[in-house]
Amino acid sequence: MRLLLAMLLTGAAFGQTAKSFDVASVKPSDCRQGADVRLYPGGRLHITCQSVNIILRQAYNLEHYQISGGPPWLGTDHFDIEAKAEGDPSKEEMWAMLRALLADRFQLKVRMETKEESIYALVAMKDGPKLQPPTGERSYISLMRYDPPTEPGIHYALVGKKASLALIAQHIGQQMGRPVIDRSGIQGEFDFKVDYAIDDNPESGAPLMTAIQRELGLKLESTKGSMQSLVVEHAEKPTAN
Repeated sequence: MRLLLAMLLTGAAFGQTAKSFDVASVKPSDCRQGADVRLYPGGRLHITCQSVNIILRQAYNLEHYQISGGPPWLGTDHFDIEAKAEGDPSKEEMWAMLRALLADRFQLKVRMETKEESIYALVAMKDGPKLQPPTGERSYISLMRYDPPTEPGIHYALVGKKASLALIAQHIGQQMGRPVIDRSGIQGEFDFKVDYAIDDNPESGAPLMTAIQRELGLKLESTKGSMQSLVVEHAEKPTAN
Protein backbone atom coordinates (compact mmCIF):
# COMPACT_ATOMS: atom_id res chain seq x y z
CA MET A 1 0.00 0.00 0.00
CA ARG A 2 1.44 3.30 -1.09
CA LEU A 3 1.53 6.21 1.29
CA LEU A 4 1.66 9.30 -0.88
CA LEU A 5 3.02 12.42 0.75
CA ALA A 6 1.76 14.26 -2.35
CA MET A 7 3.79 17.35 -1.79
CA LEU A 8 4.98 19.24 -4.86
CA LEU A 9 8.46 20.48 -4.14
CA THR A 10 9.46 23.67 -5.92
CA GLY A 11 13.10 23.37 -4.92
CA ALA A 12 12.52 23.80 -1.21
CA ALA A 13 13.37 21.06 1.24
CA PHE A 14 10.13 19.09 1.39
CA GLY A 15 7.88 22.11 1.61
CA GLN A 16 10.19 24.51 3.41
CA THR A 17 11.16 27.84 1.88
CA ALA A 18 14.76 27.96 0.70
CA LYS A 19 17.04 30.90 0.06
CA SER A 20 18.36 31.41 -3.44
CA PHE A 21 21.83 31.75 -4.89
CA ASP A 22 22.80 35.33 -5.72
CA VAL A 23 24.27 34.30 -9.07
CA ALA A 24 23.96 30.98 -10.90
CA SER A 25 24.93 29.61 -14.31
CA VAL A 26 23.39 26.44 -15.77
CA LYS A 27 24.47 25.16 -19.18
CA PRO A 28 24.92 21.91 -21.13
CA SER A 29 28.30 20.30 -20.47
CA ASP A 30 30.92 19.15 -22.95
CA CYS A 31 32.46 17.14 -20.07
CA ARG A 32 35.98 18.30 -20.91
CA GLN A 33 36.68 19.10 -17.25
CA GLY A 34 35.55 15.71 -15.93
CA ALA A 35 32.65 14.95 -13.60
CA ASP A 36 32.52 16.68 -10.22
CA VAL A 37 30.12 17.93 -7.56
CA ARG A 38 31.74 20.15 -4.97
CA LEU A 39 30.80 22.68 -2.30
CA TYR A 40 33.32 25.33 -1.32
CA PRO A 41 33.42 27.58 1.76
CA GLY A 42 31.88 30.97 1.18
CA GLY A 43 28.75 29.72 -0.57
CA ARG A 44 30.19 28.45 -3.86
CA LEU A 45 28.74 25.45 -5.71
CA HIS A 46 30.64 23.79 -8.55
CA ILE A 47 29.08 21.00 -10.69
CA THR A 48 30.56 19.69 -13.93
CA CYS A 49 29.44 16.95 -16.34
CA GLN A 50 26.55 15.64 -14.23
CA SER A 51 23.10 14.40 -15.22
CA VAL A 52 20.06 15.83 -13.50
CA ASN A 53 19.45 12.47 -11.84
CA ILE A 54 22.91 12.53 -10.27
CA ILE A 55 22.39 16.14 -9.17
CA LEU A 56 19.05 15.15 -7.62
CA ARG A 57 20.78 12.40 -5.66
CA GLN A 58 23.14 14.97 -4.18
CA ALA A 59 20.49 17.63 -3.57
CA TYR A 60 18.05 15.28 -1.83
CA ASN A 61 20.58 12.84 -0.30
CA LEU A 62 19.08 9.81 -2.05
CA GLU A 63 20.36 6.68 -3.76
CA HIS A 64 19.87 6.08 -7.49
CA TYR A 65 17.11 3.54 -6.88
CA GLN A 66 15.10 6.17 -4.97
CA ILE A 67 14.57 8.41 -8.02
CA SER A 68 12.05 7.69 -10.77
CA GLY A 69 9.92 9.38 -13.39
CA GLY A 70 10.65 12.29 -15.69
CA PRO A 71 11.92 12.33 -19.29
CA PRO A 72 14.85 10.07 -20.31
CA TRP A 73 17.26 13.00 -20.78
CA LEU A 74 17.38 13.45 -16.98
CA GLY A 75 19.76 10.48 -16.93
CA THR A 76 21.61 11.02 -20.22
CA ASP A 77 22.22 14.76 -20.72
CA HIS A 78 24.99 16.41 -18.70
CA PHE A 79 25.17 19.92 -17.28
CA ASP A 80 27.59 22.35 -15.66
CA ILE A 81 26.37 24.50 -12.77
CA GLU A 82 28.26 27.34 -11.09
CA ALA A 83 26.52 29.21 -8.29
CA LYS A 84 27.42 31.60 -5.48
CA ALA A 85 25.47 32.52 -2.34
CA GLU A 86 25.97 35.32 0.15
CA GLY A 87 27.86 34.67 3.36
CA ASP A 88 28.98 31.20 4.36
CA PRO A 89 25.86 28.99 4.30
CA SER A 90 25.90 25.48 5.76
CA LYS A 91 26.00 22.37 3.61
CA GLU A 92 22.29 21.77 4.28
CA GLU A 93 21.46 25.33 3.20
CA MET A 94 23.51 24.90 0.02
CA TRP A 95 21.66 21.71 -0.93
CA ALA A 96 18.33 23.49 -0.28
CA MET A 97 19.40 26.32 -2.58
CA LEU A 98 20.38 23.76 -5.23
CA ARG A 99 16.89 22.24 -5.00
CA ALA A 100 15.41 25.69 -5.52
CA LEU A 101 17.74 26.30 -8.47
CA LEU A 102 16.69 23.02 -10.12
CA ALA A 103 13.04 23.96 -9.72
CA ASP A 104 13.66 27.38 -11.27
CA ARG A 105 15.95 26.52 -14.19
CA PHE A 106 14.61 23.06 -15.06
CA GLN A 107 10.96 23.78 -14.16
CA LEU A 108 11.31 20.74 -11.96
CA LYS A 109 8.29 19.44 -10.08
CA VAL A 110 8.71 16.40 -7.84
CA ARG A 111 6.95 14.62 -5.05
CA MET A 112 8.05 12.27 -2.30
CA GLU A 113 6.45 8.86 -1.83
CA THR A 114 6.86 6.31 0.92
CA LYS A 115 5.87 2.77 0.00
CA GLU A 116 6.45 -0.84 0.96
CA GLU A 117 9.26 -2.36 -1.11
CA SER A 118 11.36 -5.49 -1.23
CA ILE A 119 14.55 -4.77 0.69
CA TYR A 120 17.44 -6.73 2.16
CA ALA A 121 18.36 -7.21 5.79
CA LEU A 122 22.04 -7.72 6.61
CA VAL A 123 22.37 -10.43 9.27
CA ALA A 124 25.15 -12.56 10.75
CA MET A 125 25.57 -16.13 9.58
CA LYS A 126 25.40 -19.08 11.96
CA ASP A 127 29.18 -19.29 12.38
CA GLY A 128 29.43 -15.59 13.16
CA PRO A 129 30.93 -12.62 11.29
CA LYS A 130 34.44 -12.46 9.83
CA LEU A 131 35.09 -8.78 10.50
CA GLN A 132 38.48 -7.34 11.36
CA PRO A 133 39.15 -4.76 14.08
CA PRO A 134 40.04 -1.30 12.74
CA THR A 135 43.71 -0.61 12.04
CA GLY A 136 43.59 3.19 11.78
CA GLU A 137 41.70 6.33 12.72
CA ARG A 138 40.35 7.17 9.28
CA SER A 139 36.85 5.94 8.43
CA TYR A 140 35.85 5.33 4.82
CA ILE A 141 34.35 2.89 2.31
CA SER A 142 35.43 2.89 -1.33
CA LEU A 143 34.66 0.85 -4.45
CA MET A 144 37.51 -0.17 -6.76
CA ARG A 145 37.34 -1.86 -10.16
CA TYR A 146 40.04 -4.25 -11.29
CA ASP A 147 40.45 -6.79 -14.10
CA PRO A 148 42.53 -9.82 -13.02
CA PRO A 149 44.25 -11.40 -16.05
CA THR A 150 43.38 -14.92 -14.92
CA GLU A 151 39.62 -14.37 -14.64
CA PRO A 152 37.06 -13.04 -17.17
CA GLY A 153 34.39 -10.46 -16.43
CA ILE A 154 34.30 -7.23 -14.45
CA HIS A 155 35.52 -7.34 -10.88
CA TYR A 156 35.08 -4.96 -7.98
CA ALA A 157 36.42 -4.68 -4.46
CA LEU A 158 34.34 -2.96 -1.78
CA VAL A 159 36.89 -1.87 0.82
CA GLY A 160 36.19 -0.27 4.19
CA LYS A 161 38.16 1.03 7.14
CA LYS A 162 36.68 1.74 10.57
CA ALA A 163 33.13 1.24 9.24
CA SER A 164 29.98 0.40 11.20
CA LEU A 165 27.61 -2.33 10.05
CA ALA A 166 25.00 0.32 9.23
CA LEU A 167 27.46 2.04 6.89
CA ILE A 168 28.49 -1.29 5.35
CA ALA A 169 24.80 -2.10 4.74
CA GLN A 170 24.25 1.27 3.08
CA HIS A 171 27.12 0.75 0.63
CA ILE A 172 26.08 -2.81 -0.16
CA GLY A 173 22.64 -1.44 -0.98
CA GLN A 174 24.18 0.99 -3.46
CA GLN A 175 25.67 -1.95 -5.35
CA MET A 176 22.55 -4.14 -5.07
CA GLY A 177 20.19 -1.40 -6.26
CA ARG A 178 17.92 -2.03 -3.30
CA PRO A 179 17.91 -0.77 0.30
CA VAL A 180 19.91 -2.87 2.77
CA ILE A 181 19.29 -2.39 6.49
CA ASP A 182 21.54 -3.61 9.28
CA ARG A 183 19.85 -6.24 11.43
CA SER A 184 23.05 -7.97 12.51
CA GLY A 185 23.00 -6.59 16.05
CA ILE A 186 26.79 -6.17 15.78
CA GLN A 187 28.17 -3.02 17.39
CA GLY A 188 31.48 -1.31 16.71
CA GLU A 189 33.57 -0.40 13.67
CA PHE A 190 35.55 -2.74 11.43
CA ASP A 191 37.91 -3.08 8.49
CA PHE A 192 36.73 -5.27 5.60
CA LYS A 193 37.17 -6.13 1.94
CA VAL A 194 34.76 -7.88 -0.41
CA ASP A 195 35.94 -9.01 -3.86
CA TYR A 196 33.17 -9.87 -6.30
CA ALA A 197 32.27 -10.16 -9.98
CA ILE A 198 29.21 -8.71 -11.68
CA ASP A 199 28.56 -11.10 -14.57
CA ASP A 200 26.97 -14.55 -14.61
CA ASN A 201 30.03 -16.49 -15.72
CA PRO A 202 30.92 -18.90 -12.88
CA GLU A 203 34.60 -18.61 -13.87
CA SER A 204 34.56 -14.88 -13.17
CA GLY A 205 34.39 -15.19 -9.40
CA ALA A 206 31.72 -14.91 -6.74
CA PRO A 207 28.76 -12.53 -7.15
CA LEU A 208 28.30 -9.95 -4.43
CA MET A 209 25.80 -11.88 -2.28
CA THR A 210 28.05 -14.94 -2.23
CA ALA A 211 31.17 -12.86 -1.56
CA ILE A 212 29.52 -11.19 1.43
CA GLN A 213 28.86 -14.59 2.99
CA ARG A 214 32.32 -15.97 2.21
CA GLU A 215 34.39 -12.95 3.20
CA LEU A 216 32.34 -11.23 5.91
CA GLY A 217 30.36 -14.04 7.49
CA LEU A 218 27.20 -12.03 6.81
CA LYS A 219 24.26 -12.63 4.51
CA LEU A 220 21.38 -10.77 2.89
CA GLU A 221 17.83 -11.85 3.64
CA SER A 222 14.90 -10.61 1.56
CA THR A 223 12.23 -8.80 3.53
CA LYS A 224 9.77 -5.92 3.24
CA GLY A 225 10.31 -2.38 4.41
CA SER A 226 9.36 1.24 3.81
CA MET A 227 11.36 3.19 1.25
CA GLN A 228 11.10 6.87 0.50
CA SER A 229 11.49 7.81 -3.16
CA LEU A 230 11.49 10.96 -5.26
CA VAL A 231 9.17 10.98 -8.29
CA VAL A 232 9.85 13.54 -11.02
CA GLU A 233 6.52 14.78 -12.37
CA HIS A 234 7.78 17.49 -14.75
CA ALA A 235 11.09 18.79 -16.09
CA GLU A 236 12.24 20.99 -18.99
CA LYS A 237 15.68 21.53 -20.44
CA PRO A 238 17.04 24.91 -19.38
CA THR A 239 18.30 27.59 -21.70
CA ALA A 240 22.06 28.10 -21.34
CA ASN A 241 23.02 31.11 -19.24
